Amino acid sequence: MRKTIFFIFCLTALVSCQKEDHNGDLGGFWKLQQIELAANDSVINTREESRFWAIQLDLIEIGDGKGRFQHVKDSLYIQMITKPASPRNYGLFNPDDERFGVIHLDRNGMILRSKDATLTLKKF
Repeated sequence: MRKTIFFIFCLTALVSCQKEDHNGDLGGFWKLQQIELAANDSVINTREESRFWAIQLDLIEIGDGKGRFQHVKDSLYIQMITKPASPRNYGLFNPDDERFGVIHLDRNGMILRSKDATLTLKKF
């Protein structure tokens, strides 16, 4: 009987300590599909390349860089702590303090727009 009570107590303590992702459709693993540059309207197709964003809790991983983000209404604010080797290849033109407008977001896709580029990402 004591072992059963101890087991239930341990199980309850373990479950109650887990953090739940509160990001809704934003949370998950995203593959960058294209970058449309605002300066000259050129489009960089990245569908065949492995350029990923991972979002969980309040953390974001872009390529080999890690940072924090805030999703407030129709804006996504990103501050990279460690930058990816080539931030522009991932659509980051100001990785220290990047702001994107969220143009579209659902469980399948996302379109983000900064002053420098429009990014199209697909849920992976």
